[in-house]
Amino acid sequence: MDKKKPKQTTTRGTDEAFLKLMKVSGGSLLKLFGMTEDKAKKYHFQAVVLKDKSLKPDIEGFPILASEEGRIFLEFQGYSDPFIRQRLMAEIFLSSASEQYEDFVMAGIVYTDKKYQTDAKPLNTFNRFTEKTDCRLNGCFQEIVLSDYTEKELETIDPKRVILAPFTLSAKTNKTTLLAKGNEWQSEVRKTFPTELQWEALNILGLFILNRFRKITYEEVITMLNFDLMDTVAGKQLYKMGLQKGDIKAEKALRDTIFEVLKVRFGPIPRKMATQIRAIKQMKILKNLILQASQCPDIDSFQERLS
Repeated sequence: MDKKKPKQTTTRGTDEAFLKLMKVSGGSLLKLFGMTEDKAKKYHFQAVVLKDKSLKPDIEGFPILASEEGRIFLEFQGYSDPFIRQRLMAEIFLSSASEQYEDFVMAGIVYTDKKYQTDAKPLNTFNRFTEKTDCRLNGCFQEIVLSDYTEKELETIDPKRVILAPFTLSAKTNKTTLLAKGNEWQSEVRKTFPTELQWEALNILGLFILNRFRKITYEEVITMLNFDLMDTVAGKQLYKMGLQKGDIKAEKALRDTIFEVLKVRFGPIPRKMATQIRAIKQMKILKNLILQASQCPDIDSFQERLS
């Protein structure tokens, strides 16, 4: 009899967003672990590529934050993985052996939710043959849980941590509240990050929103952030997945988003205006109208843009 394959669950991963966060603002994360701003500024993102192929890991490189004062290995955990601590320790040992690195190492795990920390198993205890004392690895890591923080607590020390704000809200937050918060977050990103980093920061924020709020759609993220994830590789992949599964009917989804934004901001939509919007077929125009609907000060201003 054939064994049934275990049911796979679909998750919106945070790995790509976390790597981007490390590149754009790794220091913001380090301050969460208690590091001073002066010391955090010294660290920069780099990837260690394993030189010794005989080690045969599942991957051939590890992202780290490095400076002359040592290396920092961080894992960003947005789903349940019982052996996350063991995997992180293995990454440290493998990369240190490959690079023949002997100096200071710090290891940390950022959990997006308390349940993911609870699911993580403790590190192994090694028994010594000649003595009764054991060698324990527990306590080697620093761990934080983003859902334990309020948005204000995250941003007090470093305003750039606004891109982690989605994890301070309940995953069941209603869409109307989330839409309003998303607009606040994108505004803070534009105030806090320099112009050359705003695009990347909004990209990260959008991917974190998609991870945290499972029922949110790509079009709704556009509305929240006034930012088109279709300009990013991850956004295009998510959009194509939606089309393949039949979850998104492109034109209808965009129109529905326009209607939802208008209703939330201005109330009932005039019949003539709704008819005009339904007549539009061009995706580019529909996407632009979502931005206009979220930016125009009143319904009359939107009607002028529509015309």
